[in-house]
Amino acid sequence: MKRFFLINTSNKLLLSGLLLINLSVYAQEKGNIRGTIVSHTQEKLAGTTVSLNNYSYKTISDNNGYYLLENIESGKYLITLQYKNTIAKDSIIISANQTTTKDFMLFDDNSETLETVVINTNKNIRSSSSLRTAANLLDVPQNIQVIDKGLMDDQISMTMSDAIAQNVSGVRSVLHQEQASAGIYVRGYSASNLRNGMDISGSFGPIREDNTFIERVEFVKGPAGFMMGNTQPGGFYNIVTKKPKGSNKTTVKTILGSFNLYRAEVDLDTKLTKDEKLLFRINAMATKASSFQLYNKNNYLSLAPSLKYNISDDTNITFEYIFNSNEFEGGFSKYAYSKKEFKELPRKFTFTDPIVDPTIVKEHNVFINLNHRLSDDWNLTAKLGYVEATMEGESLYSIYNSIDDKGNVQRALSVNDAYNSAKVGQVYMNGKFNITDKIKNNVLFGLDMGQKEHMADWSLVSDAKGKAIPVGPLFNIYNPVYGKLTKKDIPTYDRSRSLRERAAGNIQEYSYISLYVQDELLLLDEKLRLGFGVRYTSTEKTTSASKGDVVKNQAYTPRFSVTYNISPSFSAYALYDQSFQEQVGQLENNKTADPSKGTNKEFGLKKTWFDKKLFTSLAFYRVDKTNILTPRDASANNQIMVQSGKATSKGVEFDLNGHITDGLTLTMNYAYTDAKITKDNNPAKKGQLLPGTAKHSTNAWLTYRIQSGTFEGLGFSLGYQYQKDRSQAPVQAKKFLPHDYFTLDGGISYKKNNYAFNLIVNNITDRYNYVGHFPGAWGYTHYGWRATTPLSFKLSLAYSF
Repeated sequence: MKRFFLINTSNKLLLSGLLLINLSVYAQEKGNIRGTIVSHTQEKLAGTTVSLNNYSYKTISDNNGYYLLENIESGKYLITLQYKNTIAKDSIIISANQTTTKDFMLFDDNSETLETVVINTNKNIRSSSSLRTAANLLDVPQNIQVIDKGLMDDQISMTMSDAIAQNVSGVRSVLHQEQASAGIYVRGYSASNLRNGMDISGSFGPIREDNTFIERVEFVKGPAGFMMGNTQPGGFYNIVTKKPKGSNKTTVKTILGSFNLYRAEVDLDTKLTKDEKLLFRINAMATKASSFQLYNKNNYLSLAPSLKYNISDDTNITFEYIFNSNEFEGGFSKYAYSKKEFKELPRKFTFTDPIVDPTIVKEHNVFINLNHRLSDDWNLTAKLGYVEATMEGESLYSIYNSIDDKGNVQRALSVNDAYNSAKVGQVYMNGKFNITDKIKNNVLFGLDMGQKEHMADWSLVSDAKGKAIPVGPLFNIYNPVYGKLTKKDIPTYDRSRSLRERAAGNIQEYSYISLYVQDELLLLDEKLRLGFGVRYTSTEKTTSASKGDVVKNQAYTPRFSVTYNISPSFSAYALYDQSFQEQVGQLENNKTADPSKGTNKEFGLKKTWFDKKLFTSLAFYRVDKTNILTPRDASANNQIMVQSGKATSKGVEFDLNGHITDGLTLTMNYAYTDAKITKDNNPAKKGQLLPGTAKHSTNAWLTYRIQSGTFEGLGFSLGYQYQKDRSQAPVQAKKFLPHDYFTLDGGISYKKNNYAFNLIVNNITDRYNYVGHFPGAWGYTHYGWRATTPLSFKLSLAYSF
């Protein structure tokens, strides 16, 4: 027995040694992978299935979104993540004897579509499905920039126009009647307003969107014929609203700030049924604020409930209602006037008086969105939208050109009554199929329809002879007196007549129907993409300019594009795109005007860095707008027009956004914009800049957040906005405003667990910034300007549960 034991012991030692050697070799050939999975809203995604190579290895993420796969043979794998209806895929390399850390962000566009998505570690390099092709921006031949809710919260941007102007290259927010609508300009032209992919822009309105119901903002440069054809050629912005996700999460937030800012927000997202077929979300906000300008208080309310019904795994429908109300003092009399120069008066100056009643704007929005997955490769989407906005109020203005050299003016009351409505419908289908084994095909086609109506009464309150009724005694801009007027000094305006009757000379009705098709060929292992598209649009419009008659226009607008993926993280594109805009005017022989035409020629480069954490884009463009109406005789006062006008906008745009290292994020942009009139019957207008432009503009926002240790969650932010060679509005012979625009902002924040604290200081240097016009604009004999916000702060506190 003893000898047997010794022999067996020897054999065991030998076998053990061989086994250890084998295990050592085996261990060296295997590795691990771990990481955290979150949504594009930073929600930790528990229950996400993670698998390698069709379930050769599999695990499920825990309540913190954490996953771990161990003892994986080294090599290259296809990793697949599935969370509910979202399926995402990417490639991963497992190194021997190492643990790879790989965090993922799943972009689930509030489940607007059910198609497979691509994993991104930067949520801003993918467009939403409301742009009809939810795609990696590297593959899209267009300059598209995305602003997410997280960035807006970091900057405590409370309105959409604040968020866009600070974070997108070449975009300016023009302060003109901004309390009722957003004045956004890009590439020398006003930007159209889309909400969830539906064009709701009008002659006046809609109300400038509040960020409480915004999930993200997508800014698309150029005509973008795949979305719309009858618009300005500079671009548009698309508001993606918050929708139900079934997260059973509630966030409450309060914001306090300078000039008596008090704001409360709530965001509640929940499941109404256990099977998650019925989801509900509601966002609400109330704001009361004063201003650095006298007698300019605001009361703003927003309520946005939404309901989503998951009919099946392939079909869902979402209902949204948004109510906005803004009650603001001072009407639109926010300009300061002077015979001498800009900035001569203090920023608090105003022409209004506390006795003037506030202007009230109310807006109702209804949206319905139906998505159906026909197959793995084909999706059908149908949308309906309705927007109605009303405004009623007055503004106490300086009577036109009544200011004298001593600063005395006579004031009068102007009416601010308006109505806007928009009915929009869309049906489109997108899908893909293989022409051959090496040629793939992506197809998009659909129908757009819309009907819009605008009417407004901007009249001065006048006497029986049509002369403006003076309000109170002379008002001196250098020694203003407020609070002495009484109701007896304010003339009564007769609103017994309907707005339609009072606005008889300012009523516009507009409708359109548009058909489009776009095809994209994928060649050379999907490295080369060739795009071809065409849109047919027919419009009908009635205005007083056409004596109430219907003016019909129609146009075909083509689109051609080439995209080449130089590498998986680097692409180049070229684009030719057209748009048109209907015009109303009287030509010779009573002919109606043809549409103006916009043509965009663009070349760009896009690249992601640091494993898709940082996204950069560089675009070179030229936009020509032709067929513009100009007076036949520049010296005559008549309505006979010819279509000989032309404007050209050309420039360079650079954008950067994302993560540089762990905890360090940067949004930065620069734009050179040369936008001017190149042809007009009036020689004096040739060479004048287009309104809303700055020749040079740059913005940046840098945030660093400590990732571990005692101060984990503590963050510091710094940013700036700078504009040089700014055009006035409207443009006159003098090209640039004499002062550049510059503001420096900074902040400190703390985010830990369910709490978030943020303090932002704007315009740290307290620079006197403004927008304005020289004498001659609109025939004025004086300077006019709007001061922007001086040194101020905002403090936000948020809690989620």
